[in-house]
Amino acid sequence: MSDVQVMRPQRSVLTSVFTPNSVKPPRHRQRFAPTATSIIPTIKSDLTSQLIVLLGIWDESFVYGQNRLLPNVGGPFHSHFDSCPPAGQFRQPTNADHAAQSAREAQSPLWTNLRQWRTAIGSGAVKRLLAAVLNDLMTEFVNWSYAGIYREELHAHLDFWVEHLFARLTRNILCALDESTDVYVSEVEVKRWKDMATSRLGALRVDELFEIIVDWDATTPAIEDLRRFTTNPATRGYLTHDFANALQTRLLHPGASTVEILQLYISIIRSFCVLDPKGVLLDRVTRKLRRYLRERDDTVKVIVAGLLSDSVRQKDGTAAPGDPEVLTELAVELSTHTAHDSNTDDSEFDWNNMEWMPDPIDAAPDYIKSKNTDVIASLITLFDSKVIFVKELQNTLADRLLKNKPDFNQEISVLEHLKIRFGESALQGCEVMLRDVLDSRKVDNVVRKDRGMDTQAMDAAAERQEAGSLYIELHTKILSRLFWPSMPEQTFTVPDIVLKQQESYEMGFEALKQSRKLTWLNTIGQVEVELELEDRTYHDEVLPWQAAVIYAFQGEADETERTVADLATELNMSPTLVRSACIFWVSKRILAEASNAKDTYFVLETLPDGVDSIMNDDNGGRPDAAAVAAEAAAAQAAREAEEEERKSKMAMYHQFVVSMLTNQGQMPLPRIAMMLGIVVPGGFPFSNEELKEFLAGMVKDGVLDVGAGGAYKVASS
Repeated sequence: MSDVQVMRPQRSVLTSVFTPNSVKPPRHRQRFAPTATSIIPTIKSDLTSQLIVLLGIWDESFVYGQNRLLPNVGGPFHSHFDSCPPAGQFRQPTNADHAAQSAREAQSPLWTNLRQWRTAIGSGAVKRLLAAVLNDLMTEFVNWSYAGIYREELHAHLDFWVEHLFARLTRNILCALDESTDVYVSEVEVKRWKDMATSRLGALRVDELFEIIVDWDATTPAIEDLRRFTTNPATRGYLTHDFANALQTRLLHPGASTVEILQLYISIIRSFCVLDPKGVLLDRVTRKLRRYLRERDDTVKVIVAGLLSDSVRQKDGTAAPGDPEVLTELAVELSTHTAHDSNTDDSEFDWNNMEWMPDPIDAAPDYIKSKNTDVIASLITLFDSKVIFVKELQNTLADRLLKNKPDFNQEISVLEHLKIRFGESALQGCEVMLRDVLDSRKVDNVVRKDRGMDTQAMDAAAERQEAGSLYIELHTKILSRLFWPSMPEQTFTVPDIVLKQQESYEMGFEALKQSRKLTWLNTIGQVEVELELEDRTYHDEVLPWQAAVIYAFQGEADETERTVADLATELNMSPTLVRSACIFWVSKRILAEASNAKDTYFVLETLPDGVDSIMNDDNGGRPDAAAVAAEAAAAQAAREAEEEERKSKMAMYHQFVVSMLTNQGQMPLPRIAMMLGIVVPGGFPFSNEELKEFLAGMVKDGVLDVGAGGAYKVASS
């Protein structure tokens, strides 16, 4: 290998370029003495404290210029935004204001200290300290003056502070350091400082965004502050990342109810549609939220209950305060905004849209802007299939239609609005349910008139008024069995007086509708009861099985003490359901439990002394332990009824499975599930895992065998 020669530049070349005559020494030489270095923290502290006073930070009484109101001009500028008059009412500074502010600043010890600091550490070091201190004080001013304060025209206040206090004071300090009066701060520099202040305000609003959205109605002006901040992908990404983390920490956890999460989701939709009409930011911050809502079991139930709620609209169009557990604002939103409200086509093929804009650069690859950005459209697209909403809508609508209401205008209105979004075919079952209830009134009037039930009811009412005897007035709703959701039947024996009315009504109905036959669902509906006790009268609507239990206490005074077991045998009702009814009547102070025997109850004819005799639906708004126990017992009875219905259906599925495997031979689990979904009326309601457990039970009982590949077949005898 040959030697490598390294070429080194000659010193004469450098000296020829940088001649000693072209290098000028600094005007103020840097001193590196230890004493000078040690006083820098003290200088910075003193500079900070004196600038805080001159910039009006932490002083709510600070005003710029003269502290007086000029006629037809307005009031002075206050550095604290909450103390300042509205932007349209504080005046622009006059020459007298500038002179007063300059005189006030001249009294500060800052100007004397600047000369001392310049001598001690040099002008350059002081300027660097000044830049660091002013940078921190700008953030400190924004946080102090604007945190938690949301008013219109905030940026006019911030621009005033930057231009007339921050920029002017900076120029005066630079003039003092350079001992010159020709230091010029350009408009570009002032504009840069205003942008810096806007960024600090935006960062503050991002930190407050969760509280802003929670109290959306009172904090709407804060969204305008964020609009000025989110002008580039970096700030938009910072906002969405910070807010998504805040949602994950503060909202998406088991401690927050589904109603609270949906209420905040609605506020997020409204606020982010104002912040970013394109919907990119909304799409980015709500992905985890929507995924979490899909995982909650009661999300669909809460949404449907809100859509069907009886809302009262205020003058501003919002929902009046109501039940905090119901999203009543959804009903107002549904009636206010329809699917045709957002009719702007933002697609690539709308050549006539002269306001079309491309998707933002920070849009996700799978971003698709919905044409319907209203609240209802966002909620009903939570799930991929609308079948979930339609099924829950049928269940909730059934509960409402079976109540004793004078009209169903709310339900009709909701269905008409939902037809636009779901289509008429999807809501056909709901239409049949509503038509059944409306037609039932006509049929009920005809049957009662033909059977003379109205006359009998009037006579019975007259007799009751004279002798205090019992009378029954029966009204029915005729339901189309195939179009209504399945209802668990908790069988019990109805009183004879009711049974006779049902037989008479059934005869009248079959005469009117000769091709149809009635099947009575005694556990569904309401019974309006009026109980006359010695010292009070109770009037309310209760469930049929609750009325049957209290009716069983009719009799002489010495026969009114009954046990749960006796009532269960007499009424052919489950003990759990009887106990639930008794606890319900205890909560209403109609029955009382015997102290010497468990599950034994008697009629409380007179209330003890000192107990309020006024009986109403909610015990004066104070739920007691008996009412809570009644609800718990009723829930337990409902679960038992569902379990009994499940067992009865399982017996039917047992026959289906045996018949299929006998006729078509062995089948694997997925095919059995598919066949059951076809042949079972209403569809097979259980998952493959539940079906696997059911088939395992049949194998254990010796009904089925498991063949090769996990296929099931009928066991050979």
